Amino acid sequence: MLITSLVMSLNQLLPVAILLILLQVIAKQSLLRLLGMLGLGIGLTFLFVKSAPIISPWFDYQGLEYTQIGLCILIFFSALHYAVKRATAAFIIAIMSVMTLYLSHYIIYLIGFWQSNEAAQSLFIGTFLGLGICSSFSVLLYFLLSAIKQRFGLSSILLLLALNSAAKLVVALDLASQIDVIATTATVWDLRAILTENSEFGRMLRAFIGYEATPNLTSVLSYILSSVVFLSVCYFIPKSMAKEQS
Repeated sequence: MLITSLVMSLNQLLPVAILLILLQVIAKQSLLRLLGMLGLGIGLTFLFVKSAPIISPWFDYQGLEYTQIGLCILIFFSALHYAVKRATAAFIIAIMSVMTLYLSHYIIYLIGFWQSNEAAQSLFIGTFLGLGICSSFSVLLYFLLSAIKQRFGLSSILLLLALNSAAKLVVALDLASQIDVIATTATVWDLRAILTENSEFGRMLRAFIGYEATPNLTSVLSYILSSVVFLSVCYFIPKSMAKEQS
């Protein structure tokens, strides 16, 4: 139970931390604003979990899946808007959306096992260790990405943000295939012999850029296309704005 709680906490916390660091490196937000936003995000996550029984019956009992798909799309466009405009509202929407998307799973997991006296201690220790590891990773990642930005420029961070945001659309496609909105396509390649998603590095890559060892054709095409669109908007919109101002 301890290992399961640790792995579960890392799986749900890392995507939130990575997106937060990427956006923070692009343009810093104040510590007070970050703390307030995180508190609001936690509150919104609990509200989402509490509202799950109401949302679930929507759309022929596919309401939760459609809501999660909407959150994935919202993350992509709010991250893109922040990358272009540096709007604080876009930063808040992106982080609160990713917190609701991922932390809701972990809260449901905690609620399911917290009532058991035998599991409570393991859940607490696993969560505490997961938070510690995620916090340490976030600090190191922030300084690493700041150094990369200083050495190679903002474009390198925008590339990472584009890949991270594109991965959220792939998650949306996976959810859509689960409820038969889109058909599942054939697997393009199988990299499990090289790197599995369940390994330590595989989990980190999955949280960072959406790594999949066995992606299907729809996921690959969507990932490439959305990444190209993200980077194209980040390149052309500021240039057109600069021309208009000159």
